[in-house]
Amino acid sequence: MCTATYLPLGTNQFVLTHSRDEKAIRPAAYPPRVFSVGGQSVTFPQDPQGSGTWIATSATLTACLLNGAFVAHKPQPPYKHSRGLVVLDAFDYVSIDAFIHHHSFVGIEPFTMLLAETGRLTELRWTGNRLAVTEKDPRKPHIWSSVTLYSNEMIQQREGWFSQWCRQTSPWSMEAIRQFHRVGGDGNPHHSLRMNRQNQYYTVSLTSVLHNGLLPQLYYEDLQPHAPSTLPTYQPTTYHYATA
Repeated sequence: MCTATYLPLGTNQFVLTHSRDEKAIRPAAYPPRVFSVGGQSVTFPQDPQGSGTWIATSATLTACLLNGAFVAHKPQPPYKHSRGLVVLDAFDYVSIDAFIHHHSFVGIEPFTMLLAETGRLTELRWTGNRLAVTEKDPRKPHIWSSVTLYSNEMIQQREGWFSQWCRQTSPWSMEAIRQFHRVGGDGNPHHSLRMNRQNQYYTVSLTSVLHNGLLPQLYYEDLQPHAPSTLPTYQPTTYHYATA
């Protein structure tokens, strides 16, 4: 359950931003750190419940996840494992195409996954029995909202807010799109970009990955009240960590 935006920033540059919407009772995520996945360094925050993640980046690839495919579904457990592990599976393959053609998604709950690299943006939607692959134009901005949390009407409304923001904002930047994720909407916390449904579901974190021709930079902001007051220190893949 989430919101994601993709924003091109110039030749071979883009920022992928992800607002994570979750149940208040879900365990707090571990902040980002670097792991070895598929023989490469991959940076991601980790979900302690499923051991996976909702967004991860390496030197060349960024992957992020939203719950649900085309329509809201009724969960039918047991599933093979958490959808968050599928994000990490993408880094086990030599290319996006190899992942699409050779990975088995059978037994995984429906999801939408975005795979972004320089010059390419691929959208995967797994319905539980069928994988739909769409190549999106990496030269244009895009927004996605999880179908498990937002109705078609809400999704269209959010697309309208994003289109208006794109027209009215110049220049586009990582700072500007993160601010849109924080305050975008009509003031109704039920479906605004930073959502809160009676403190039962709310936006728990905001993550951006900036690709600018150098090492990707990951910016992670914990929006929960328990957010730690100290900043972690490590990382060959640059990331920045802030508290609410």
